[in-house]
Amino acid sequence: MNKRPERDPYGGRSPREIPAYSTSEASHYLRVPVNTIRNWAVGYSYPSRAGKLARAKPLINIADARQHLFSFINLLELHVISALRRDHNVQMRSIRRALEYLQAQLKSPHPLIDEEMETDGTDIFVSKYGSLINASRDGQLAMKALLQAHLKRIERNEQGVAIRLFPFTRARDAGTTLDAPRLIAIDPAVAFGRPVIVGSRVPTSEIAERFQAGESPGELAEDFGRTEEEVWEAIRCEFPTAA
Repeated sequence: MNKRPERDPYGGRSPREIPAYSTSEASHYLRVPVNTIRNWAVGYSYPSRAGKLARAKPLINIADARQHLFSFINLLELHVISALRRDHNVQMRSIRRALEYLQAQLKSPHPLIDEEMETDGTDIFVSKYGSLINASRDGQLAMKALLQAHLKRIERNEQGVAIRLFPFTRARDAGTTLDAPRLIAIDPAVAFGRPVIVGSRVPTSEIAERFQAGESPGELAEDFGRTEEEVWEAIRCEFPTAA
């Protein structure tokens, strides 16, 4: 009996590289405003000193620039940029210069999510980044801790390839970022890359829809065979203002 060939929904491409997320979805999953995502990904126009419009280059190369669709790799890059731009409020041109420096040092097309970024790459980046913004040593140490906290929310396989992101589901500040729960995951090989409860294929969107329809977290936990804590995290993922 001939074995049927396995169906490949990705056409031979890695699911990590497939354009799968719209600008609004990337904004929702990463807790970053739509306009900010757009500026980081496609650039923006601004008045130059000569009085003419200049164009700022994008910080990343998105998977489908024509339709503004992001890959899982792009989500990871935006996740790390969020730590640098929003939590330190540094101008984009400084981040861009530091990224160019890091790319040259690591010889990587995606230096922010390169495995080496979690070791020597972080020190390289913080050193260069700190000099660009004249950060004090204490400021650089805080920057390094925050960057590492974001990098630790990216899971890698045995080969060092980034395969899963644990997005933030709660309001972030210096005291909660390091200890934020990792109960929700985005995995391009599970549920077509939509957020799910860790260790399951239960989409957070399905839980949120049923919660919004009136079912209690306890009922949902029993129905899906998950804990109430996991159900609440799924709800927070879809509704940032949830308790």
